[in-house]
Parts: sequence; C-alpha cells; structure tokens
Amino acid sequence: MRPYSRRQLLRSLGLAVAATGLAAACGPSSTAPAAQPTSAAAPPTTAAGAAPTQAPAQAAAAGVPSKPISIEWWRRNYTPGSQNAETVTSDAAVKAFTQRYPNVTITIQGGPFGPETDQKFDIAILQQHAGPDVFHTTGGDVLKYAAAGQLSPPPFSDADRKDFNSSALNATTYKGTVVAYPLWIVPWYEYINLDYFKEVGVEPPTNGSWTYDQFVAAAKKLTFKSSSGQQVYGFAQANDEYAYLLIDGARPFSQDLSKWTWNTPQTESGFTKWQALPQAKVMPPDYLTLKPNDAEAHFASRDVAILQRPSAFINVLNSQQDQWQFGKNWDIANFPKGDGEQTGWGGLGFIAVREQQDADKKATAHAFASYLTGPDIGPDLSKLSVEYWLAPSARTSAAGAYAAYHPAKARVAGMGAFTYVLPNVSTWSEIDQKLLRPNTDAVLEGKKAPKDALDEIAPQAQSLVDEANK
Repeated sequence: MRPYSRRQLLRSLGLAVAATGLAAACGPSSTAPAAQPTSAAAPPTTAAGAAPTQAPAQAAAAGVPSKPISIEWWRRNYTPGSQNAETVTSDAAVKAFTQRYPNVTITIQGGPFGPETDQKFDIAILQQHAGPDVFHTTGGDVLKYAAAGQLSPPPFSDADRKDFNSSALNATTYKGTVVAYPLWIVPWYEYINLDYFKEVGVEPPTNGSWTYDQFVAAAKKLTFKSSSGQQVYGFAQANDEYAYLLIDGARPFSQDLSKWTWNTPQTESGFTKWQALPQAKVMPPDYLTLKPNDAEAHFASRDVAILQRPSAFINVLNSQQDQWQFGKNWDIANFPKGDGEQTGWGGLGFIAVREQQDADKKATAHAFASYLTGPDIGPDLSKLSVEYWLAPSARTSAAGAYAAYHPAKARVAGMGAFTYVLPNVSTWSEIDQKLLRPNTDAVLEGKKAPKDALDEIAPQAQSLVDEANK
C-alpha cells in the first residue's frame, strides 16, 4: 500500500519550491539551518534591469509600512549557498521584492523535507503561535492551520478573485473563507517520444489533443521491439494520481464536499478505461510500484513511449539536450479526452500568512505573499536570469511568464483551465491510503471489477467525508 497526499503530489514536481511548506523550527536548533538574512535595508542597486523602488505612497498602497520592517519567510529545502530550485528562486524573490521595498528585510528559514521539519512547523504555529510570517504550505496544512485560527485570510478584491482559477480558490477555502494564496496549478499530462511515434508510423496528436481511443491505439502500436532490439512499452505513469477516474466526468466529492461521489457510472467507466491499459499490456511490468522518479527513468532510458507526469520533467529533458530536443524527439500532449469534457489531474501550491498581533508584519507578509503569487515576480526574476514559475500560475494575469520560458511550457500554460484540483478534505489521506489505493491496485491487477471495488469503498469513504464535515 502506497500512501498518497497533496504533499507527495506537489513534491513530485521534483522542485519543492512548488511543493510544500516552509522550514519549520520553533527556534534555532542543531537540526535546522540557522536563519539566513537574504536582504538588506540598503538602497536598491541601480544596475540595469533592477526592479523599481517603490515610493512611500506606493508602498503604503501595497500594504507595506513605510518604516523599517523585518519578516521571516519559511520554506522547506532552502539551503543557503546551494543551487537547488528552492534556494535560487527564494533568494532571487527576496532580492527583487526588497528592491521594490528597500525598507523591508526578509529572512529565510530553511529545513529539509521530512517529519522532523513538519513537526517543528506544527510546534511553532499550532503551539507557540509564532514562527513564520509568510510560508509555503500544502492543502493538509491549510486545513489544519485554518482550523486552529492561525491563518490570516488574504485581502482579495473582486478583481483578485476573478483573476484566480476558480478551482484553485475552492481548494484554498475553509468554511467559506479563502485562507491562503493559490500559487500555481500543477497539471499532469503526456510526454511523448517522437522517434518512436515515427518508427511505428503513429501520427502524434494534433495540437496535443487526442481522445482516449486514439491514445490507446497509439499505446498499443508503441508497445514493440525497437529497431535497436529494445523492448518499448506504450505508456507509463507513477502510482500517485487518479486521472483516469476523472476522464468520463466523475469527481470524488459533491460540489459542497458533503458527499462521496466516486461510485457513479461515470467513475466505473473511467476505472474500466484505466484497467484496460495493463490488460492490454501497454504498461511496463512494474506499473503498480512505479514511483515518480522510476516512471521518469523509464522514459529517459527510452523504455516507454508515452509518460504521464507534471511539468518539472520538462526541465529534466531540457538539461539533456544532447539526447532530448523538444519538437524533434519529444513533445507534449494533453491527458486524453474521455466521454466527459477535457480534464486532467493536478495539484496546487499555496502561500500562507500566519495570523498575529503585529499588524505591520502581517501587512508586509500579505504584500510579499501577493507578490510571490502575482504577475510582477516573473518579469522581475527574469531580469535576474532566474526562472520563477515552475508550473502554471493560478492567476490569469501571471500566466504569460511561464509560457514564455520554453515552447513546451507554452503548451502546458493553458492546461490549468481544465485541471481538476483536489479539494481540501481533512480525511482524504485516510480515504486514499486505506480505501482507494488498495482497491485501485486490485482492479489494475484484475483481481476486482471496477464496480465492485467502487461499491466496496463508498460507504466507508462517505463515513470519512462525514467525519471531515463535523
């Protein structure tokens, strides 16, 4: 049995700046890096490309006090001096923001992924009511911290709300109130090996769009022995998502999150489509145990022709341009369209502001959170030669920056519009680990029929939904 959580889903980006919350620590300790100041109160540089300094009136309009102010930003996997994505983008974001607001100092606390950091995070926020002023976080944490009254709701205007993807806002809502900033939507889609499509005479999907039947027909032809003698399988996916249960229009919950609804004919139909893939033997033999890195390794080593993964893998392929050139031997396609509207499975990253008594710190934290999730940071960091958007923005106004980074990302940028973001239901992890995953494996192995598995799950899943709504 393999647990799945929103945290795992987002971490599977391979770039935790999209993934999860910030470093935790109730205070300095031998197991967490010391706080690293990454900004100074000195005037901003006058070098070409520097972000504009904000006048006091403009700063006040943005919510930033005109007096010197210092806040803490917590984020996991930030390691001072390293070149990982979390560190590079975080340092650049702080530099750009403090060039706009030179009276602001932002200190980053870093800590590794794992339960020790998670625990420190919880101790600081839930028990001590202290710690970060602003932080990255996940859906489970949004629920937990909102229920404890430790999140300061974003002061969104009507224009802000219209700018955000509605699915993202729904996933950031607790008891009718949006309690964090949606950062980016992480869609799952298909990477395709154009060399293999050409070798077996299959036309790639036009403009990246194809039906389920077209996808399956391609996967069957693409399960073959290549000219080099290599066994190729048509399709692979990691064991961390349920896209095929959505393909014919089914959703796990009712709109008000009061009912478990993955026991409809549409769910069964989607499950049958999913089951048909291993039955057709178009997936590698280890399909049930494929972790994200394993699935990507299959594609990179040319063992599979179609890979279902999110956007971080673009950067992996781009780093190997001697072997992988976009448009020449790899391309991107949508998740196949079933009997419902075009859809896809995806995750969501969040930025949150901690509730606190210091109004100036809180206002500055909100301004910084808005900057981290808004349209200005992409162009600012581009001037610093840093790619900030590692997945499509949850805001329409910021969508263009991600699309501009690379032609493959331009394809992905529009997928957020039809990506289903799992709502925040506090008992989802238990539903997933105890009910969905074991039964999914049984169906894919041919040990259970889709309808039988769904009917078996439904009463217990509904009980857990009821528990979440108490």
